[in-house]
Amino acid sequence: MNPILCQHNPKRSRFSLPNDIWKWGLKPQGFSILAYLCYLHTHRKYFIAPSADEIATQLHMSADMAAEQLSELNHRGLLDQHMAPVFKNTSGRGNFFSLPNELFFLNIGHGAITVYAYLLYCEDRRTHQCHPSYRTISAAVHLAMSTVIKHIAKLVDKQFITVENTTYIDKHGMKWNGNNQYTILPIQAAMDYCYQQQMLRLEKQALMHQQAKNTP
Repeated sequence: MNPILCQHNPKRSRFSLPNDIWKWGLKPQGFSILAYLCYLHTHRKYFIAPSADEIATQLHMSADMAAEQLSELNHRGLLDQHMAPVFKNTSGRGNFFSLPNELFFLNIGHGAITVYAYLLYCEDRRTHQCHPSYRTISAAVHLAMSTVIKHIAKLVDKQFITVENTTYIDKHGMKWNGNNQYTILPIQAAMDYCYQQQMLRLEKQALMHQQAKNTP
């Protein structure tokens, strides 16, 4: 069981990224690595740069891909010599959005992390809702729309968000489907779901082990 799931006040466990990050054309792998390093640098008292293997395991990518994206982030000046994120020439003070620390420990992978981060960027902080189109999300996160749809389904299944279909009436009185309305759920919901799944897996493993022992 991952100890991150035992934190009691996830609202206080967040880190910030600049809004301008969506203008930098990062692939989901590069975005998630940069976000992960930002999390580590913000919350570890003594920052120790992780290996490409650690990053690959944490973000569900190959070690070669992690090494390639680290090289690209370095080349673009987004990391310093210690692999700490460097955010220069952002639009100004206060133009940031925040992500929950737990995001990296809930087993969703770099693509879903990036889609979720974009929804948080778009989120109305009062209502916790947003309604970007699939096309808008696809362009922002550099993924095909079909892949975006799969990641949104994963986020719904793992209780990060809910999705509501919307409709609108045009000036001719015709009814059309509108953009989805996304509601960002408290991260505790995703943490609870992950914990429940872990417990179910443990119970299943224990049952299989007991059955194997009882088999002559």
